[in-house]
Amino acid sequence: MQPDDISRFAATLADGFSQYALFQHICGEKYDHEKMSIFWSLSLALLPDNAICMADSKDANSVLVYVRPQSKEAGLFSYIKKGGLKMFFKFGIRSIVRLLRFEAEAQRIAKRYKTQNDGYLMAFATQLDKQGQHYGKPLMEALLAHLDATGEGCYLETLKPANVVLYQRFSFELREQTNITLGNLTLYAMHRPGR
Repeated sequence: MQPDDISRFAATLADGFSQYALFQHICGEKYDHEKMSIFWSLSLALLPDNAICMADSKDANSVLVYVRPQSKEAGLFSYIKKGGLKMFFKFGIRSIVRLLRFEAEAQRIAKRYKTQNDGYLMAFATQLDKQGQHYGKPLMEALLAHLDATGEGCYLETLKPANVVLYQRFSFELREQTNITLGNLTLYAMHRPGR
């Protein structure tokens, strides 16, 4: 992924997730596009080399980010080097704590369903003004073709009930629906077994 891709992909993810309750909660109930662009830029910059990042076009109307099985997470030094301190100071301690608490809860739930052969669908979003126009469908179809060719499974979580139906159309199974006290959110854990 090139630096220009990171900024375009991050802008799409920040826009596509702007209605997402988790990110509104992290921002302090009022969504902050600039903060979330920094968050997504850092998240993309820290992806392992074997991650799959796709956009529907150069315009990046829709973006999909898949982390392959057994990928290693970036360490603290990489986090700082790629801009983690900027995010820390921009977000403030409250937002960082909210983010870390959610991440810990999500990882606890993922451990119940995610196997060593499962990758993680980290992000799948379409710009707000393009949603419902099938910009993301070819990206999901490409991911499913990859999963079928490699035999990898895929785990994801969503916080939107409407997304459950969307992912079920792509053969993901709902494994758990649980309320998270953080921000009064409902997390839907979904899994597509390896073939």
